Order: sequence, then structure tokens, then C-alpha cells
Amino acid sequence: MEQKIIDLLCEIPDNVDYTDVAEDLDLEDIPEIRIKQLRELLTNSDVYIQFQAAKLLTFWGDDYGFKALTSLFDNNKLSSFVDHRLYGYDDTLQHVLRALIRYWADKYDQGLGEAAREKLFPYIARIIEAANTKPFVIDSLFRLITEENFEEYIPFLKEHLVAIIEHPEIHRWKIHDVIELLLKIDPDFVNELLLKKGKTLQDFNF
Repeated sequence: MEQKIIDLLCEIPDNVDYTDVAEDLDLEDIPEIRIKQLRELLTNSDVYIQFQAAKLLTFWGDDYGFKALTSLFDNNKLSSFVDHRLYGYDDTLQHVLRALIRYWADKYDQGLGEAAREKLFPYIARIIEAANTKPFVIDSLFRLITEENFEEYIPFLKEHLVAIIEHPEIHRWKIHDVIELLLKIDPDFVNELLLKKGKTLQDFNF
């Protein structure tokens, strides 16, 4: 990858001391020319570069980035771009989920939260469904459910728990985390599922 592209994707301005990750930059610290150049990368011949530019722009609440990222999703191109740093599995959709959540937060601050929420729904639902069989985590979504009342995802998370509860060798702490969430929302569902599966909370480190 060319150094210019690496700088566009990763550079932190000299005056910034609150983060060393480009995704977390405040908009006032992002020059308009950098956003323009990143948008130009959305049509790069290398789909990996397209993805990285689209993800970063989506983190920054940019509509062009969001459109490009979801287009990659719609065309089944969002895989094998990011490996988990410890376990090596495909972690791409976990990063996409965090980008979508940050996109919503930016739109919410602009008074556009409800429209963005509707736009996110089909993609976040698909990410949860993918996590039913793949090891990447989705706990970045949970705060939206408990603090912002994104109740539309609760049925998907119940299906998620049903799908993963008997596969701790794949899903590790994901089972604990979604049980913890659902105990706050629908403890009867959790307790009935545990009983049906012959499990207890102690089986999942409670």
C-alpha cells in the first residue's frame, strides 16, 4: 500500500493528544481535504483499500463512506479484511458493526438519529445472524439496547443465544455477555432456555 494511502487511513494530526486511532478523531480535527481524498479511495481498484476508506469515513459519520461500506456488504464483499489480533479469526464484521454504531451516534448528534437507525437495521441484523455461527463479538451493540432502547434487535439476540449456547468452544465469552444482557431484558427467556438445555448460569461464569 502506498505511503500516501497509509497516511490517509492512519495519520493522527500533531495537535491531537486524545487518541492514537484515526477512527476516534473528532470531526474538527479532520481536514476537509482528507475526507475528500478518502472518498476518492472508495473507487480504488483494490477492494481492501475501498473497505478501509469506507470504514473510516463511516466512523466519521460520512454518508459517502456509509453508502460504500453497505454496498460492499450488499455485494458480499465484507470478509477477510481484518483478523482478530489474538485468535486470528475473521473479525471484519465486528469492525463494521462498530463503524455503523459510530455513524448512528454522529447522526444522532445532528438530530438525524431515527433516519440513521432505520438505515442501519438490515445490516446490523445481518451481522448478528452472522455471529450466530462465527466467533466475532457483537457486544458493542449492547449499549444501544440498554441505553438507547434499540429494542428491534432483541429478537435477533434471543435467536443468537439459542444458536451459540451449546458451542462455547467457538463463542467463548459471547455466551456470557448475551446472557448478561438478556437477563436485564427478559430473564424468563434466559431461565427457560437454560432449563431446556440442561445448563445453569454457573456454566457460563456467573
